[in-house]
Amino acid sequence: MNDIILRADKISFSYEGHDEPILKDISFTLKKGESLGVLGPNGGGKSTLMKIIAGLLKPTSGELYFDEKPLSGYTKYPYNLFSYVPQSSELNATMPVKVYEFIDFTVSLYKIKNPKLVDELLELVGMTHKKNALLSKLSGGEKQRVLIARAMVQKPKLLLLDEPTKGLDSNGQDQLLTLIETIKKRDNTAVMIVDHNINQIIKSCQNILCLNRHHHWHDHRDFLTKNILEDIYHCEFEHLLIHEKDLETEHTHDHHFCNHDHGEKKADAHTFIRRK
Repeated sequence: MNDIILRADKISFSYEGHDEPILKDISFTLKKGESLGVLGPNGGGKSTLMKIIAGLLKPTSGELYFDEKPLSGYTKYPYNLFSYVPQSSELNATMPVKVYEFIDFTVSLYKIKNPKLVDELLELVGMTHKKNALLSKLSGGEKQRVLIARAMVQKPKLLLLDEPTKGLDSNGQDQLLTLIETIKKRDNTAVMIVDHNINQIIKSCQNILCLNRHHHWHDHRDFLTKNILEDIYHCEFEHLLIHEKDLETEHTHDHHFCNHDHGEKKADAHTFIRRK
């Protein structure tokens, strides 16, 4: 039995009129019940890759495989196999829509005959107490939970998450990633996460894809080294930790490039990778 739910084979992407590719020859695999974290600097192509998999962009070259069937072999895009969860900031929460109504609309859209499904999903994500609240009144973490609840309406084989922890403090990040782990184990769901939070991604994902326009590395997290991270971010590994700590304090996670002014001491990659 083949457990591979998603495989990318030399995916490249360039915007029309631009000579420099955003992505070049990106390859990886993702199995059922496993998680893949995508790391890389701003402009490295992480969100572009996610949108290609979600069918929002078409690769310039290369092939995607869902359930080991090439995308070119599908008569229509296999949207039924996965759910895409954008950043909560992309959610239009200005409309006077309640949490329950927001999810129920998706249930109705897919014509699912389960009157208890909305309540079950809200319980799964810990939002039962907010079922009658307006989306506009929710915090960033609460909105993200509602988006995940909606994404699980069809019990997808693959869950795509674009920066799910953005704007959350460390406690909120831990809670959200614990929820994702619960979903993964409950339904044997494969999860692909794009995020800037290096520490959280390494702790929560078995496999890591390091991406900076090119495919730098893809393997199990235990084999990720300081040199690989320095190669992708083009700055010392300790600087990544310094920036990440500062950004967590500010409750934001956009990585920026460093200028190497913090000294020459280097961190032990495996100490960082395996700490809980």
